Amino acid sequence: MTNLGRTDYKQEIKLLKILLDSCYDPNDRAIIKQMERSTLATKAMDSDVRKMKKENTQGIKKAFKKPLVPNYITHSIGESKKKVRASVLMGLSEHEFCRMDKVYIRTFDSKYGAAEYVVDRQKENCLKHQSAYAVERNGTRRVLLREIYPYVRNIRTQTNDMIAKRKHIHRTLAIQAPFKESYQSFLT
Repeated sequence: MTNLGRTDYKQEIKLLKILLDSCYDPNDRAIIKQMERSTLATKAMDSDVRKMKKENTQGIKKAFKKPLVPNYITHSIGESKKKVRASVLMGLSEHEFCRMDKVYIRTFDSKYGAAEYVVDRQKENCLKHQSAYAVERNGTRRVLLREIYPYVRNIRTQTNDMIAKRKHIHRTLAIQAPFKESYQSFLT
């Protein structure tokens, strides 16, 4: 088997373009364009061209290597943190929080202690306390909703689905993704 040598694809494409510019017959121009496409496809499949292309790009990557920068200086944000920040954008206001109904509320350790409260306005017997109080789940203490708002850790439905949560006491009370549209159904 004889070795015909390596094809110079650049030269061949250049000649085909010159031939295309000099030709005026539409049928011949279509044939020349087809030949040019065929040459480009063959070039893309040629293993020698692929190896040369890979070596060239590796050399460029080595020449322009990024300097190592300490982590505390960089300002890039990872994908998981971007998702967290996107979910924090929509917070539950104090006014909306005071209108919640049929929910469980868990608080951080604060002046009221780490406790769990229930808000169920329909089961509340006393009309005076019906509108703005939360009842401690394992006790008899009643607390105004507006007073416990800064200490709320999370708000859950009766089926234990998380409506909103706060990761730290100084952060916003963030509405979770499944409830971003439907959390208003828990407001009275």
